[in-house]
Amino acid sequence: MRLSRLFLLTTGLLLSLVTALLLRSVWADRHTVSTAELGLATMERAHLAMLVAEKASAERGPAIPVLNDGEPANPALRQRLTEFRAATDAAFDAALAALAPAPDTASRRAQAELEQARREMAAARHEVDRIAALPAAERRSPGTRLTRAPIDQMFRVIDTVLGCVTTLSAAAEAVYPGLSMPLVGARHAAELREYAGRLGSQFTTALATQQPLGERERREIPELIGRIEQLHSLITLQARVGQAGSALRAALDGMDARYFGIGLPFVRAVAAQAEQRAPGMDSAQFVARYVPPMQSIVALRDAMFDTARQAAGAEVAAARSRLLVNTVLGVAVLGLELSVFLLIRHRVLLPLLRSTRAMNAIMAGEIPEEPPPVTRRDEIGDMKRAVAALREATLRRRTLEREREQLFEQLRIASDTDFLTSLPNRRAFTGRAADLLAQARRQRWPVALLVFDLDHFKRVNDQHGHQVGDQVLCEAARRARSQVRQGELLARLGGEEFVVLASNCDPEQALQLAERLRAALGDTPMTPGGQPLPVTASVGVACAAAGQAVALDRLFREADQALYAAKAAGRNRVCCGGQPRQAADAP
Repeated sequence: MRLSRLFLLTTGLLLSLVTALLLRSVWADRHTVSTAELGLATMERAHLAMLVAEKASAERGPAIPVLNDGEPANPALRQRLTEFRAATDAAFDAALAALAPAPDTASRRAQAELEQARREMAAARHEVDRIAALPAAERRSPGTRLTRAPIDQMFRVIDTVLGCVTTLSAAAEAVYPGLSMPLVGARHAAELREYAGRLGSQFTTALATQQPLGERERREIPELIGRIEQLHSLITLQARVGQAGSALRAALDGMDARYFGIGLPFVRAVAAQAEQRAPGMDSAQFVARYVPPMQSIVALRDAMFDTARQAAGAEVAAARSRLLVNTVLGVAVLGLELSVFLLIRHRVLLPLLRSTRAMNAIMAGEIPEEPPPVTRRDEIGDMKRAVAALREATLRRRTLEREREQLFEQLRIASDTDFLTSLPNRRAFTGRAADLLAQARRQRWPVALLVFDLDHFKRVNDQHGHQVGDQVLCEAARRARSQVRQGELLARLGGEEFVVLASNCDPEQALQLAERLRAALGDTPMTPGGQPLPVTASVGVACAAAGQAVALDRLFREADQALYAAKAAGRNRVCCGGQPRQAADAP
């Protein structure tokens, strides 16, 4: 094995091993960071879903007075309900916008549950509006439960939203098992807020009809109070086990003081009174006294969630820090190893490798790039100076060969170019025309050959001299070149005769080209030596149909015959197939 390959193989294996270890470490750390970020994002989405549950539950508060409103309706109650509905819609929008781009399964399932809850909320609102539109006497008649039905529908909305909260919270707990206590506590607080709201909603019918509680309400109120007390115990236990901080303890104390010290005793008193007689207050008064203490539950929920969020944020920051440190250390180790390899390669291997390649290139007849000045005084320096001397000798030989090839090329071009007009001559035209005709046959293009010469050109030479005649030929070539499109071949056949071969050119286009040539040559007098000299041209046109195999000689014969016909018809005209076309200004 060659030394260069052995060195590269060894270097590649060692670098691959170090890189693989580095990538594995970075990938593991990056996966940890991604998982932590996903868990934190899922936690934030769970909080947004909790806000949806809070706003949807709070919407029942202004809905109850609207359902129990008298006649005429109080517009302030309807306006307040509209504002709460807008807040609920904004919470739905924010939560769904956060869930829409999420790629994980839990977020997609939660998105479907939240969309279902929104549809249920729309149906519940429709029912609220329908019942509120009924006459007050019908809504308030004893024994009726019209105002309770839409509230039950709103209960089902919250059940669906809480299912979404549970889905997202469980996904976050799977990422952060150590944060299960505050996350579960926040979820229990959200449930507690909902059950507290449902407890207040049990008085909807009694407040509307000013009648005692019904059988269903008397049965459900103790059940709801029991569930509230159970959630209270769970939240308190979780706060103690999780070693709650000062902010969390303050929120817990606030809930105990406000809701369990004021709100719940108030409901118990109203329930005890409403079992035997009317509650003694309307819906607005009940909501004003019961709803504000419930905000302490929301404050506890947010405090528990903030505890979990801060802990998760700290874990994400720690994971990012580990990723950065490990990446920097790994890159440093990799850079150090690479520096050692590069030093060996630069000082030992590369000079030998470059000299070897230069020798091989010279042996193959190539000229390597000019090497930098040799400053080394060791054996490698001697070898590089010898290679440089050999390169200079080869370069001088190659320069002589290139000059000879350029001379041959100039001779070839001169042999194919008319020296006077710089147009291709007959020899060059014949070679290029064969390629154009072959291409036309492959592409199934029509072909046209135009042969034209200057009328009475011998008279110009005789009367004005050959120098003027040469100027006329050069001007004729220049004007003809200006009328020829790219891809059309223009050449001087000899004397005053020129030819154009046009592929993808039908007979009508060929006649138009011939007329342009005739007009360009004959419509404006030439001015050799500054004196105007009228010169006209006759054009013979021969055409071949698309796909037709035609020889160049045949086209020349037909074009020459057409040219003779144009001459015979009086010159300064175009003839195709023996039929002359007289110029507009011809005599």
